[in-house]
Amino acid sequence: MDLSKAKYIAPNSLTLTSIFCGICSINLALTGDTPTDIMFAAWLLVVAMVCDALDGRVARMTKAESALGVQLDSLADMVSFGVAPAMLLYAWGMKSLGTWGLFFGFCFTACTALRLARFNVMASENEGVMKYFLGLPSPLAAGTVVAVVLAHVSATGQMTTGAATSVAAMAVLLGALMVSNIRYRTFKDVNFRGRAGVLALATIFLAGAVAYTFKPGAALVLLMVLYIAIGLVGGVLHWSRAILGEDVEYSDDDMMDEEA
Repeated sequence: MDLSKAKYIAPNSLTLTSIFCGICSINLALTGDTPTDIMFAAWLLVVAMVCDALDGRVARMTKAESALGVQLDSLADMVSFGVAPAMLLYAWGMKSLGTWGLFFGFCFTACTALRLARFNVMASENEGVMKYFLGLPSPLAAGTVVAVVLAHVSATGQMTTGAATSVAAMAVLLGALMVSNIRYRTFKDVNFRGRAGVLALATIFLAGAVAYTFKPGAALVLLMVLYIAIGLVGGVLHWSRAILGEDVEYSDDDMMDEEA
């Protein structure tokens, strides 16, 4: 055994674990018959998000970054944050729509694929630590699905919702945000010692208060909605400057994105 290649085992194992969680989530979402099954399917995607957040960091810490790892991570994201959330949405809120429910789930998955493909193209053309995500990151789109499902099931005790039309609209909206040109901060360059730190603490306190008063799922929904809203407000301001003829050009580093 070539021990020099052993360092690649840890990050790739985390990535493969993410895929495993995605597959198990799909199975539970489609075959589960209790609210607990749906909640477990949602929590499995949370585990997949943790693995996705760690694999790249572990690869950098162990100096095990590779082209194979990048491609594997992208494929894992497609399963765990593209297909699995779509099936969770379908089982939870769109099954009553029949084929149309599958179509709206497909819209979410297709937009995930397009976003990941765009990321791969941009990654091959640019290097460096980036300040912004271009479009809503697929793990956060999946996280929004998970947060809404957990909040609903924990609050009502029901494994499905009758608001099929609203769920379909959410699937399309999240998909559109992923393929949009709206910039979302990565917060990798933010100095949390100043006003940003105060804002972060206020947000954490607010989320904690919501979690204590209502349910943890409600706090997750709040955090996801706030993040999406910040990006939308930034996008509106960006477009306003463009209309007014102000300088809104950004460097390649600013516009390049990196999956969370």
